[in-house]
Amino acid sequence: MQPKNWAVLYFLVLLADLCVIAFDIPHARFATKPLIMIVLGFLCWAHAAHLHLRARNFIFAAIIFSWGGDVLLLFPQHFVAGLISFLTAHILYMIFFLQVRPKARMSWREAATAAGVIVYAVGLVSLLAPYLGELKPAVMVYTVVISLMLLTALRTFGWRSGKAGLLCVAGALLFVISDSILAIEKFYTAFPASSILVMLTYGVAQWMIVEGSIKHLKTVPS
Repeated sequence: MQPKNWAVLYFLVLLADLCVIAFDIPHARFATKPLIMIVLGFLCWAHAAHLHLRARNFIFAAIIFSWGGDVLLLFPQHFVAGLISFLTAHILYMIFFLQVRPKARMSWREAATAAGVIVYAVGLVSLLAPYLGELKPAVMVYTVVISLMLLTALRTFGWRSGKAGLLCVAGALLFVISDSILAIEKFYTAFPASSILVMLTYGVAQWMIVEGSIKHLKTVPS
């Protein structure tokens, strides 16, 4: 199947999962949620199977660990294991960004964005800290890692690096937003449509990072 067809299927599966959340059919999520990363994996393979570049393996591995996180978070008792699985996915994305690093230095806009990310991460942890209990160390480590993933994407591509780079940076930023909404919903307060927002931002973020990463790899000599 062509990459464009896989992309259409991906967003249809994501839409199905959002509908399941909206209509509150929890058991159906055991089918729709795990399927999201499976389809993204096939989409990535359709794009990158012919690319004999070691860096692509980090993207495949990140998708696999993201799938593991999606499955584990379906079971509340496995929240920490799901957190670890996603933590690994973020580290793999970070390694990918470091491996393809074409930029020499940040512009002032990118440096300002990086400073904003750091302030935001500190603020989020400060807000949630009183409600985290024994999960406080795990959430703090996770916040540091996902912030570093965004900073690494920004350091690698910046805001003026073409469509591929912009997709990666925007995807990483959207991933931070998704995880922030999830953390606020779980530990601070739930708000209308928060679960839908989490999955919508997460699904688009993952597609953006994978799409941008493969687009960039296609410009790299094998």
